[in-house]
Amino acid sequence: MAPCTFHHAIKWLLYGCIASHVLKKAQGIAPRWSWETVMPFFHSCNETGLWSDEALDVISKFPMVTVEKGQGFLSNSSGYAEDHIITQLAAVKARDPTIQTVFYMNSVLNWFFYAFAEEYKNMPADWLYDSTTHKPLRLKGDPMFQPQPSKGMLVFNHAIPGVRSLWKDVCYNAVNSGVVDGCYADASDQDSHRTENYLNASDRAAFEAGKVITSADITRKFGGEPGKPYPQNATGVLIGKKPDQEGINAIQIEDFEANEEHIQILLEAVAHGYLVQVHVSLKVEYSVTCGCSCITNELAAFLIGMGKYSYFGYGTWISPNLADVKSRWCPDFFTRPLGKPLGSSTRYANGIWRRSFSLGTNVTFDANTNKGTIDWAGPPAEVATTARY
Repeated sequence: MAPCTFHHAIKWLLYGCIASHVLKKAQGIAPRWSWETVMPFFHSCNETGLWSDEALDVISKFPMVTVEKGQGFLSNSSGYAEDHIITQLAAVKARDPTIQTVFYMNSVLNWFFYAFAEEYKNMPADWLYDSTTHKPLRLKGDPMFQPQPSKGMLVFNHAIPGVRSLWKDVCYNAVNSGVVDGCYADASDQDSHRTENYLNASDRAAFEAGKVITSADITRKFGGEPGKPYPQNATGVLIGKKPDQEGINAIQIEDFEANEEHIQILLEAVAHGYLVQVHVSLKVEYSVTCGCSCITNELAAFLIGMGKYSYFGYGTWISPNLADVKSRWCPDFFTRPLGKPLGSSTRYANGIWRRSFSLGTNVTFDANTNKGTIDWAGPPAEVATTARY
């Protein structure tokens, strides 16, 4: 049998590779879930290389871990983003195989440090083109990740079946590594990166419909059904962006703030039965500079709206140091008794939200001031030793 390569560009660094030209059934695991405590998640990367054992001691406490695109980007090690992300997730899985590990992808931008970016660059007939200028559409991404091509990056044209297959196979190959359980589909929601500004009505419709097909195919591959509750027996996850997005059964609210607007977004996703990652907005700067002791309002808003398979997290997409990793684990929040909710939250005419949980925790959120109070049922099971920086 001829050697198998990842999209004909790189070899897996770990666990061998998939049988030549044949994709096995991509299959991961569902995340751990319990009502006993708040369930957190971790989402970041280390641009300079693999996280240390001390960092992994912290990261492995989270039931869900997503490694971002910039993993290892500034390191001296060879390989593409696929290598670096999977190698890091392998280290997480080695600590605890019950952690659901998630591989970052972007549905729109062809980030140049992925192996399949090289493949897509050689497919000009399948690129997305500006409907007016007829030039290849190139867009820039999150400025946090530098350097970027001065002209921007190509856009995946999901209107074309071959491009959809390319994108899906990257996700499936990651899961088939044996250390990845699903994919984070950044920019998979409608009109992300303002692509609508460059496309006429028919091109836009075809492009957006293709994105939905891509997401729906992967959601079904992992044992789910688009628009239906995330199943307990899921064999993985595809994480989308918005509760009204088609093709998905899981989302991340990446810019969550302590206000009624974001509570309603969370309630909408929970009403669908979706898996929901609630990530405190980076606009809330104190969530990064101060950490656990400064995000009570955001956690209270989360508890008002959360449901089964709702997870809470915060922090930048690039973790700068060990102290930052340590600051993301909040034992004062994540190890206190919670319990099942004793019903949906109640909003009173004066703008006060209230919710109670079976183990005795009670939550209040004032929509007039955007301040929340959590009356915990008991002390944390773990003493806080979070480093400050």
